[in-house]
Amino acid sequence: MKHYFVQIRYKGKYFNGTISANNDEEALKLAEKKMQSGELPCQDEEDFYNHERIFITYEEIENGTTGVNIKETSVGVQMGNPGVITEKSNT
Repeated sequence: MKHYFVQIRYKGKYFNGTISANNDEEALKLAEKKMQSGELPCQDEEDFYNHERIFITYEEIENGTTGVNIKETSVGVQMGNPGVITEKSNT
């Protein structure tokens, strides 16, 4: 059995949680069922997403973590481009 982290956005509400299923298809069906039954709690209400559509994202969790390896970076490592660059004044 596999474990999945699921996020659902439906009718302006945001649901998330973890579920266990045998495969991806079963995970999606179980996530929808748990959302409708209230087992997957509503975390927030938001207006950003289209209220007429349902958005479901999921990822398999291995060894209690998602696919991000937090050992690859350490504190103080710069990620991306800085918003402000300090330079010596020209005056």
